[in-house]
Amino acid sequence: MELNSINKTGTWSEAADRLNNNFSKTSAEVEKVKQNGIRNKGLFSTLESLKAAVPSPVVGDWAIVGDTIPGPIYQCKTKGTWSATGTTGGGGSFDLSGYLTAEEIDDVTSIL
Repeated sequence: MELNSINKTGTWSEAADRLNNNFSKTSAEVEKVKQNGIRNKGLFSTLESLKAAVPSPVVGDWAIVGDTIPGPIYQCKTKGTWSATGTTGGGGSFDLSGYLTAEEIDDVTSIL
């Protein structure tokens, strides 16, 4: 990434243009770093939509393809290629023992 030099002479408008251009370039690079650090690329309704959103996956990237979670997991095992793993996932579990049930909420609201 090559940034613009900010000259000591010239108008504020010229300097502002160069600064704004530098900020734009820097933001784009920061976004690339963020995306490279996140292996889970998300939920996509079709393999085509995954390929369109992430056309050049790197080894370790993965995503869920389908309309539900858990869903089929696709992973990049060879740079640039999405492959079905044959497994499903994307769900998770939560300990809800400390939360009210729908019935308990209904009981409370009927008292109010």
